[in-house]
Amino acid sequence: MTEPPADVEGGPGWVIDGSTLLPRVTDLVAFREGMATDPLVDAVQALWSGDPVRARGLLQSADRTVRVRALLADCARDLGETKTALRAYAELLAECTGSPWEPVLRQHHGKALLAAGRPGEALQEFEAAHAMRIAAGAPADLIASSVQACDRARQLVEAGHQPPGASPR
Repeated sequence: MTEPPADVEGGPGWVIDGSTLLPRVTDLVAFREGMATDPLVDAVQALWSGDPVRARGLLQSADRTVRVRALLADCARDLGETKTALRAYAELLAECTGSPWEPVLRQHHGKALLAAGRPGEALQEFEAAHAMRIAAGAPADLIASSVQACDRARQLVEAGHQPPGASPR
């Protein structure tokens, strides 16, 4: 298999991993400084540092905004609860289609689909998110993360990646 896409800079102190497509804190001080005004910084730090159990606990008492619900779905995804994550993203997309949230939710839904072993469907979501971001004039880092996600999903599709327990056709 070819090398996964390069990591993409997401912001101060964090990247999106080219292999997993998951955010990862790389410099805690820079990350904390960049997120200083974010009330969910502790939960995001826990999630992006590989502790979805702690992140979920921190999010439980937060208001159920779209962002909090999406972060909870990401916690479920990272805990291997892909059915829960996919259901949460389906609900969020049903509520937010046509809103500025849609490309973000499609991108994250795609990541949950990858975790569920469904790279072809993930690619469709990543391509939709990419097109929406281009049309909206999104910042370069968001476009780059969409390109990265499309490239990674294409690699997995071309490699014949099958969901666990699936047999080749």
